[in-house]
Amino acid sequence: MRPLTFFLLASLMVSGALRAEDRVEASVPEEPHKWLSFSGFADVETAYLCRGFVWDTHPFSSQYADGTIDFGTFGRFSGYAWSMLSWSPASHVCDIHYRFSEIDYGLRYAFDLALAEDWKLTSGAAKQWVTFPGRGYSDSHSVIDWEAFQSLHNPYLTPYWKMRYIYKPFMEFYWIAGVRRTFPFFVERLDLTLDFFGDLGDARHCRNLFGPKPGNPYSNYHGGIQSINAVVRLDYHITDYLGVFAFAGYYGLVSDDARHAVKAMHHVDATCDLAYGGVGLSVEF
Repeated sequence: MRPLTFFLLASLMVSGALRAEDRVEASVPEEPHKWLSFSGFADVETAYLCRGFVWDTHPFSSQYADGTIDFGTFGRFSGYAWSMLSWSPASHVCDIHYRFSEIDYGLRYAFDLALAEDWKLTSGAAKQWVTFPGRGYSDSHSVIDWEAFQSLHNPYLTPYWKMRYIYKPFMEFYWIAGVRRTFPFFVERLDLTLDFFGDLGDARHCRNLFGPKPGNPYSNYHGGIQSINAVVRLDYHITDYLGVFAFAGYYGLVSDDARHAVKAMHHVDATCDLAYGGVGLSVEF
């Protein structure tokens, strides 16, 4: 899908969402504090993107589970796990000849700071372990990182960012920075989310992903913005605990150095621009 076509479709969906905002929502009594909660999802996606790079252009399935203890004004502590399995027998980008799989584990802490009515700042930190079952690597080759994140929730537009400091088995800094908004969409229990974000990294991050710089392998990449993503997502809440979702997105490399490096890879999965999507089932208790 061409970028212009994608953004025109997104604009039409925004206009529909704005009309849907005219619905009058019934007031509901305040719910008691929930100490324990669980959320999760399972989905199928058309391509695997991670750290601003397209690792596999074939479909894959993933599962996610998150358990949270909420201490109210003292914040929330969570443990989570995410897994994926590629449906392709080989990844041409990674030069591996087995079904690519990944399991991530993490511990997360977050808290909210009320700024004004309907405005709050969410801040937090996490530690994450990324493992690759079946890859033949020892545990020492698992990717381990620290993360920090913030998001400013308000009735208009939510800006957010996340930083990953990866220190094992290599060192690099990687950021995501973006804005999103969720609207009620035409019918009750259906929500539309528009999300636009960029992938950024330092010179080490780019070299770890793209290899030596084409034309001058001894020089460094320029750190900064690497790629952009625009995502449109629909969530339908079947019940208070069960939902289905679908999304479509566009990914594009904007760094000239990164585009030249990807074009020099000569792999069928190596791409600078990609339309992707997915469908799934979500639960929350």
